[in-house]
Amino acid sequence: MYLLKFEIMALQELISEGFPDMEIKKLSDANLSLAAGEQPVNQVLSDLNKLEGGSIYKLTAPFLPAPLIEKASSPGLTHWLIKEKEDRFIVYFFRNTARE
Repeated sequence: MYLLKFEIMALQELISEGFPDMEIKKLSDANLSLAAGEQPVNQVLSDLNKLEGGSIYKLTAPFLPAPLIEKASSPGLTHWLIKEKEDRFIVYFFRNTARE
């Protein structure tokens, strides 16, 4: 899913304001899983499946987790990416609808 320019600007504003009307429900650092020899994809997908409507999941990774983002794509789940530096990516997943 690609975001339009105004959507990206709105998301960046939310990030800078600390998500005033939304809550980051879960933080995950892929570095920890990878250092332990584990692949974080299954845990992240499980966490995203449990994410409530109006909630945000924040994932930190040492590389662009494109396959994970693709697997996580589903109706009602939006993501956006921030590349902080060459080896630090932040992916925010937002569940914009209530789970049925």
